[in-house]
Amino acid sequence: MTRDPRHLLYDLSPEQSSYRGLKLLALLYFGSLISGAVLSLIAFRLTHYFDPDASGYLAHKPYPNFFDRARWLSVLLLIPYLFIQCRITSFKAVGFARPALSVFGYWFVSGIVMILLIYGFNSATGAFSFEWSSESLPSRIGEAIVAALLIGILEETVFRGLVFRMFYTAFRPALAIAASSFFFAVLHFKTPEFTLGLINPLDVGVAEASQIAIGTAFAVFTEFDLKYILAIFLVGVVLHQVFLLANNLWASIAIHAGWVFTIKFFGRAFETTDKANAFSGTTNVADGYWVSVVLLLFVAIFAFMLGKKRV
Repeated sequence: MTRDPRHLLYDLSPEQSSYRGLKLLALLYFGSLISGAVLSLIAFRLTHYFDPDASGYLAHKPYPNFFDRARWLSVLLLIPYLFIQCRITSFKAVGFARPALSVFGYWFVSGIVMILLIYGFNSATGAFSFEWSSESLPSRIGEAIVAALLIGILEETVFRGLVFRMFYTAFRPALAIAASSFFFAVLHFKTPEFTLGLINPLDVGVAEASQIAIGTAFAVFTEFDLKYILAIFLVGVVLHQVFLLANNLWASIAIHAGWVFTIKFFGRAFETTDKANAFSGTTNVADGYWVSVVLLLFVAIFAFMLGKKRV
């Protein structure tokens, strides 16, 4: 697969490669772990200093929550810097292209179909039960639309508009898709459970902050779950493929939004039954092998379409 110059950073040609973006990404990733440890330690100790009886909302939160929020705050603050360093300073440079509405509509429906395949099979096999209620329908639709657009636009702007292109500029397309999808999966592993034991909150120090940071860095291995990592990895592959197929960020935003909308809108109507197993998974969607089967089907279809596109 030949690289498309529209997705390469630093105005490089398809024959050229650069690891500059990946170096910046590595600095962001490990830097966020360090800054998250420092900021969470300060925030945690200040919270318990001013609330020694732990009567307030924040004081009831465990230390991993402080770390997780501090880490992602660091990432959010530095993301604009990465866009500037990669010379992505306009909507067009990010990947937003025309047509927007027709592309969005097509891929949004495609995303809905994919999730309904997952729900439909599990309902047909008895793993899920379905009970529809029209109560609070307008608010449910509104919540689903808002969540779909927010998650779709924010995640795709960062991951497909920036992160994927860092890998795409460094590697050949197939390796770029695989490596960036694995990185996408790694980031979905949350900070592991962590207990302070008998340590007084005011005595939490560098050792505890370092332990939680290191634990988060290796969570993909220590908290390893094949069903989950496979599903998220394939989600990344599909989103990359759609972006390359359409050459339009609205496409990957739309299919992502379609997934979120369907899960938010229909999710409450489905319940996991006692027939659910490792293959079917539960209504959490990404905890069974069936979702990976559906995703693999679409990966194959999109790979064929990408191959035809080059002809």
